[in-house]
Amino acid sequence: MIFFLNGAIGMGNSGIEHAQFYRAKRFAQAGLPYRLVYVDLIPELRPAMKQWHLSNQSVLNMWEYFVLGDDYLQHGVTRTFPAKKDRLLIDAANTHRLSESFTTAGLHMVNHLVKYPDQHKQTSILLVSTGRTELFNMATGERRAAFEYVDDPHAKFQIRNIHLFNQNGRHLFFTNEVQLRRYFFQVLDTAFTAHPNVFLIDRGEKAEESLFNNDLPDAKKIEVIHADHLSNRDDPKHPLWNNYYEYLLTHLDQVEKVIVATNLQRLDLLKDFPQAQTKFVTIPVGGISDTPPATLHAKHQPLRLVTASRLAAEKHVDLIIRAVAQLNASGLPVTFDVYGQGEMQDTLEKTIKDTKMGPFVHLKGLSNDLADQYPHYDAFVSASYSEGFGLTYIEALSAALPVVTFNARFGAQELIHDGVNGFVAPFKREDADFNVNQLANGIRRLAAVDYDQLQKQTRADLGQYQDHVIAEKWRALIDAL
Repeated sequence: MIFFLNGAIGMGNSGIEHAQFYRAKRFAQAGLPYRLVYVDLIPELRPAMKQWHLSNQSVLNMWEYFVLGDDYLQHGVTRTFPAKKDRLLIDAANTHRLSESFTTAGLHMVNHLVKYPDQHKQTSILLVSTGRTELFNMATGERRAAFEYVDDPHAKFQIRNIHLFNQNGRHLFFTNEVQLRRYFFQVLDTAFTAHPNVFLIDRGEKAEESLFNNDLPDAKKIEVIHADHLSNRDDPKHPLWNNYYEYLLTHLDQVEKVIVATNLQRLDLLKDFPQAQTKFVTIPVGGISDTPPATLHAKHQPLRLVTASRLAAEKHVDLIIRAVAQLNASGLPVTFDVYGQGEMQDTLEKTIKDTKMGPFVHLKGLSNDLADQYPHYDAFVSASYSEGFGLTYIEALSAALPVVTFNARFGAQELIHDGVNGFVAPFKREDADFNVNQLANGIRRLAAVDYDQLQKQTRADLGQYQDHVIAEKWRALIDAL
């Protein structure tokens, strides 16, 4: 069995979750057995699974297993419960003291709420949050797990002092979540014995800590790098993009393979790890359908642009709105629709208001049928300064949409060929006005080009990204372990 390890999913997800969904389809295409494994406690897991068309038997959740027992690992949830309203207990001082929630899978969660001082700010205001959680099996009423939340001054909220009750007759105790996950991964490795198991880490240093040096003698470990590990190797001001993969890169001996989505990122990593030629493997996290779109469309008037992403600061969607405002003011009519949700929603609404773009820019919310929406548009626009792959790029190209974006590592540089299947613009991290102008110039080039020819070339040189090719790459990699 191949386990895709992650924390959680929801109604809205990041590129990592969508990369997992895509990989699951390719594993099914290649005949490879897999499970999507989520280790967080997710009250809305089952509705999210329905939203993203994930089958009962394709998903394993660590806390559902602890509550529902061993049969769950092989058969998933075998009894569902009607949706039930959450309950809240409020004391005479109008303070929340206890909350209860229920899942359709049969978990009854009781959260004991506490007041405590904020350790991260100097304030006299007391916070109210969960201090202790208990998990009950709704079918039997039995308490199966309990744990505490500790607000660490450095690591913030952490799960501590974890009790598992009646785990095959045993009461188990773990001081922290890493120990708990280590135990859970051992359970998975024991429960699935038809093939040597493969643990494929998609997210989380805790997953690495739990698996590395774990007593899993026959299991194989693979990690997927989903983001750029550097900002710009040649820029002394911004050499590091994030340290998400620091633990992996200092423990390369613990994994059989490291998967990256682009050849450019593989070559970049080999500059620092030249001895790991066979360790780093390129397999795209998204692809184009084996069958090209049946029909192409004429360019709309006004020009219709679209983007789809989490509404997060690092996506810089506000720059696209400003570019659209600049284009409309200069006499080039353009509309722009934004699909997604996130913490920047209010900021983007303000940007639309400030630029007077209400008639031209629309926040469309979350969509899980973008393939059906893309034919209504003329181009996909992104303003991200870094995309490890750019899953939305490949999805747009698959739908015959040209892409306008920045010349960012690594996805844009590898997927978008300037003037062939889109337009790539330079950018400066500390100069938003320059970046707005560059996006606007890229869109002007799009408006002036032979659009029919550009559309026909959206899939040019992308044969290596066809679904069946990626499925075969995964099958060959797993067979060779």
